[in-house]
Amino acid sequence: MLIGGRAAAGVGAALLLPASLAIVRVVWQDAQARGRALGIWASCNGLAFAIGPSIGGLLIQRFGWPSVFLLVVPLGAAALLLAAVSVPESANPESRRFDAPGQILGAIVLGSLAFAAIAGGAGSLVRLVALACAALAAPLFLRVERNADAAALVPLDLFGKPAFRGAIAATTAMTFGIYGMIFLLPLLWQSSGQGAAHLGAAGAGLALMPISLVFFLVSTRSGRLAERFGARAMTAGGTAIIACGLIVLAATRASAPLWLTEAALVIAGLGMGLNTGPLLSVAVAAVTAARAGTAAALFNLARMSGAVLGVAVLGTIFAAMGGGAAGFRAAMLAGGLIQLGGAAIAHATIPAREREPREGRA
Repeated sequence: MLIGGRAAAGVGAALLLPASLAIVRVVWQDAQARGRALGIWASCNGLAFAIGPSIGGLLIQRFGWPSVFLLVVPLGAAALLLAAVSVPESANPESRRFDAPGQILGAIVLGSLAFAAIAGGAGSLVRLVALACAALAAPLFLRVERNADAAALVPLDLFGKPAFRGAIAATTAMTFGIYGMIFLLPLLWQSSGQGAAHLGAAGAGLALMPISLVFFLVSTRSGRLAERFGARAMTAGGTAIIACGLIVLAATRASAPLWLTEAALVIAGLGMGLNTGPLLSVAVAAVTAARAGTAAALFNLARMSGAVLGVAVLGTIFAAMGGGAAGFRAAMLAGGLIQLGGAAIAHATIPAREREPREGRA
């Protein structure tokens, strides 16, 4: 039952984010207005990011972990009712079929890479087998998607657009470092003997709040900031600022002193607030409104892929270095370097100002 519930939640989340971004692309046709709307969209994520861990920690401490999942029920019901009366139709008029081979091969590639990272310390043979599966499945996946053309799970023609490639790369790098950090910090705070201040579940949730609050406050203004400074400065600069936050975390002793850790979280939250909305805007602006759902789905895939690999790889680095201060420092430095790589790609590929595609073209 637990596995079924988690699977259903995952399916719902996978459907929700691309659909919400497609709605924004369809309703707000003007680039500037859409940028502001996406800034508000990102700020809602930041608000949830702030409320979720804090309330979740309190609920776990008082009522146990099952109580966390009850929070979604009234919110989901309200969203369902509001969507029925206010959301316009935005389906692509061109029919598409379910790309089962692409789904299977894509899952094998991502799952094998994540498993190779997680199981790296369990034995070299296990890791080699997982990497071999990924290496064999990746070219097959590309071949299947190329032959599927418009019906592909991942339409490869979208990656012919430099701005779209840059947004996807920067997004993957961002979630790689951020989710790896969010995984490790509460682990340190709730463990003994790691050199960090010991915090309970509620305390760990509250200690994460600075990154969420700054993300929320800054992202509401990210659309207007992008109008002033340009998409390139916001996406590349914001990703680089996140890297600075992770590098500051690497300077701590397994997240101690706490004030320096909180300062690093503020820096990372600032970078997320600056770049999330503009990255979304660049991704959906690279395609016509009819293909907004596909672009948003790929953006979400990049987010989730970065998160999965970030938790797996940075968690493995932490464990391989023996945990504690040395493991945390190595993991945060690796995350920071990935962030800097994403910032460099965004700077090289994303234009200073968004360019709208002509309707009827990709």
